[in-house]
Amino acid sequence: MKSLDFMIIGAQKAGTTALSHFLAQHPAVAMAQGKEVHLFNTQEVVESWDSEKINHFYSSFFQGVSTDLVWGEATPIYLYWPPIIPALKKYKASLKVIVILRDPVERAISQYQMESVRKKEWLPLWLALLFEPLRLALAGRELMHAHKCYSYVARGFYAQQLERLREHFGDDQILIIENNELRQSHTKTLQRVYKFLSLEAHEIAPELVFEGEYAQRNHWGMNFLIVPLLRWRFRKANRKLKKILTDMGVSCNWHWLAAE
Repeated sequence: MKSLDFMIIGAQKAGTTALSHFLAQHPAVAMAQGKEVHLFNTQEVVESWDSEKINHFYSSFFQGVSTDLVWGEATPIYLYWPPIIPALKKYKASLKVIVILRDPVERAISQYQMESVRKKEWLPLWLALLFEPLRLALAGRELMHAHKCYSYVARGFYAQQLERLREHFGDDQILIIENNELRQSHTKTLQRVYKFLSLEAHEIAPELVFEGEYAQRNHWGMNFLIVPLLRWRFRKANRKLKKILTDMGVSCNWHWLAAE
């Protein structure tokens, strides 16, 4: 039974839906139906499922699809949740993983706006950020509602997530993309993805993918207080991230890392 060839594992609100959408248009690629499978979120899967059982489960998301194609799926929480990365390595040691990063400040605010529109967040932004550590601490080490919905700042500590990823996968198995690269250098960025996945070049037209209404919402005090505080909060982590990316050979002259 066929195993997946690659996964887009994060970050949330960084363009994983768009990249999945574009790759699904490549004639040699098959993306899991429904995009986010969330299989490895489950503790039972992480602890006890073997590769055969996992592949059998995945087969229902690729019904009628040729096994000659390159199979992939995208579930953004995989990058964030610690037990998942070693489980992915256990599932398939040669798996290729794609990570899309976004300014953690912009990402945190976008996630908050999404959860607010979904009616899963009722606190104002400043209170949601203030109470985030308590919410996550109460959730503990289980992937509960708090970690899924209220991890606004926590998901932006990319350095520790990439360190964990590199403990289990070689740098040649990891492709790092920045959110704006997919938007502003569409064709060039897709060419990088094709090369990484050993695919032939294929022209795919750029388009706006899943810009939810929450992306247009603004909150009072954001630009004058919240954004500067978040910039300060991520400053040390971003310095560490830049060192990791440089060590990986990733060109990271991104606006939110430029001053780090």
